Amino acid sequence: MLLLGGCGQQATATLEDIAADNPDIVTAIQENLTTPEAMTSEVSFSGDSFDITYKFKDPIDDADEKVLVESFSKNSDTLKEGFEKALTDLETQTGITGITGTIHIFNASGEETWTHEFPEK
Repeated sequence: MLLLGGCGQQATATLEDIAADNPDIVTAIQENLTTPEAMTSEVSFSGDSFDITYKFKDPIDDADEKVLVESFSKNSDTLKEGFEKALTDLETQTGITGITGTIHIFNASGEETWTHEFPEK
């Protein structure tokens, strides 16, 4: 009997499930991304979290990459307000609490050079 105790209960939809069923959510996020001309961007979902991945189209030298990584780190406070507002909006729209998001920056060769998770812990 214990094995059947959960039968008939519907699993709670995750953000990933909702995004898969509602491509408008993905489109809305992508339309609100500011993607520098030298980069591509992509949004992906896993459970109740999402990732925004930026990738440089062309290789850059190590010194320029270091400057960009430092700039992302310094500007994470600026990103925080907008990103956390987006998380709150998603929670309101979906009814899911505890949504997290991560920004990833990859160089042209595919190496991750910077990452930051929101909300900050």
